[in-house]
Amino acid sequence: MSQLESSILVKKAVVPGGYANNCFLNIKHGKIHSITKNGAFSNVLKDYSHLTAIPGFIDIHTHGYYGVDATYSSVDDIHRWSSMLAKRGVTSFIPTCVSLPFEQTAEFIERIKLASTTQKPDEARIIGTRSEGPYISREKKGAHNPMYIRDPDINEIEKFVEASGDFPFIIDMAPELTGFQESAKYLVRNNKIVSIGHSAASYSDAMSGIGGGAKLMTHFFNAMSPMKHREVGMVGAGFLTDSIYLEIVADLRHVSEEAIRILFKIRDVDHIIGITDSLSIGGTTTLNTQLGGMEIVVRDGVAWVKNSDTIAGSVLTMDAAFRNLHRLIPDLSSLAKIFSTNAAKALNLKSTGLIDAGMDADINFIDDEMNVKETMIRGNLLGSKS
Repeated sequence: MSQLESSILVKKAVVPGGYANNCFLNIKHGKIHSITKNGAFSNVLKDYSHLTAIPGFIDIHTHGYYGVDATYSSVDDIHRWSSMLAKRGVTSFIPTCVSLPFEQTAEFIERIKLASTTQKPDEARIIGTRSEGPYISREKKGAHNPMYIRDPDINEIEKFVEASGDFPFIIDMAPELTGFQESAKYLVRNNKIVSIGHSAASYSDAMSGIGGGAKLMTHFFNAMSPMKHREVGMVGAGFLTDSIYLEIVADLRHVSEEAIRILFKIRDVDHIIGITDSLSIGGTTTLNTQLGGMEIVVRDGVAWVKNSDTIAGSVLTMDAAFRNLHRLIPDLSSLAKIFSTNAAKALNLKSTGLIDAGMDADINFIDDEMNVKETMIRGNLLGSKS
C-alpha cells in the first residue's frame, strides 16, 4: 500500500540524536518529507500511535533463507527471498557467496546484479553483492570448502571488480596472505569494500590489513585469531581500532552474551553492525543442506558443518537478532545504529539507514515487545503482521 503523500502517526520515532515522541512521519514520493507534531498531509495513511518507528534493517551478510541459496538460486528465487526478507523487517540486503571457483563467483555477481534491476516494491532492496572468500586462511576456514581456498589473485580480483561495475561489492580476505596488500589497494581504489576475517593473522598482520584499507571485520570473534595476553591477534586489533566496523551475529550462539557485553564496553556503538550470516536452510523444516559443497546440518537451532563442532552460518533472522540484542542493549537508538545506520555508513549509502527528512522511507514499526508489526520500503507499506 502506498500513497504519493501521506502522514503516519507514531508513538515514537528513533531519529538522529535521539527520539521524536507522538509525531507524524510525513512521506512523499517514497521519501521522508518531514517529521512534525501535526500531520503535514491531509491523508493519514495509518494511526500507529501504539508503535515505535525505527530504520528498516540492513543485512550486509546473508547466504540465503526460506530455501533460497544466494549462490545457486535463480533470479526468480532471489526475488522470492527478497520478498520474504521484507516480511521480517529487512529493507535492504547484500546476497553473499562463500569460497568458490572463479567462474562461479563471477556468475554469482552478474546474477545478483541482474536481480537487483527487476525488483518489486514489496521486496527488500538488493544493495550490493559479496564474496566471503576465497582468499582466506585454511586454518580458520570455518564452513568454507578447502578445495576453493587460495591466496589473493589480482587478475581474478580485477575481473570481479569489472563484473560488479558500479554495483557495491564486498570481499572478505585474510590479511596475512601473500597478495593481500596489492589486492586490497586495488579494491579500495575502485571503491570496493574489503572485510578481513577467516584469518589466523597476528595483531601486526591484522593492523597491516586495516592500514591497507580494510573497512570491516567479518563476523567478529568467529573464525579469527583470538586475543591472548601476549599476542592479541585479530580480536585485539578489532578492539583497538576505532575506525573499523565489526560484524556481529546476534543469535547468542556464535558469540556469548558475555563476549557481546565486553565488546560494547570496549568499542563504540557507531561501528558495530548486526548481521545474520544466514543460510538457505533457515525458515524451513529441512535439517540438511550444502554450503559451497560442504555438508551442513542443523542441531538445536544451530547450523554446523556435518560431523564437526564448526558453526556454519546461521538460521537467524534480523528481527530475532534485534530482539536478542535488545535484552543486552535496551536503548533503541543504539540498536537502530547496529541494525541499520552503521551498515549504511560503512557502504557509503547516503539515502537510507536513518529516519530523517530527505531519507528513503525505509521504516519498521515495532511494538513494545520489539516485534516488527509493519514495514515500509520506499514509502510502500507491506501489510500488517499478526
